[in-house]
Amino acid sequence: MEPTTDLEHLVGVAAAIRELAEAVRATTPEPPADPDALLTAEQVGDLLQLSPRTLKDQAAAGAVPHHRFGKHYRFTRGDVAEIVRLSAAPVKPQRRRVPLAELAQDFRAA
Repeated sequence: MEPTTDLEHLVGVAAAIRELAEAVRATTPEPPADPDALLTAEQVGDLLQLSPRTLKDQAAAGAVPHHRFGKHYRFTRGDVAEIVRLSAAPVKPQRRRVPLAELAQDFRAA
């Protein structure tokens, strides 16, 4: 049995690399969709784990950036990024509820 030559060894390595590259390509997801595509409220809802109805209500109120075509709401990737940025804004503190009896005491003292 003859020992393998350097050329035969390189051919074997190249074949193994091609096989590995094909296996990686087979497991790689499809390339991302068009970055300029408009997304529906359902798609954005899935992405942000929100109800599409909530997104539509917020868009109708002007609270989130969106594009409207007739009765249809659409969102760009930039709109989605802005929605996420807006959601990071600090939340207003909860209002303090004052019992009626305390108000009555303050009124009598005045």
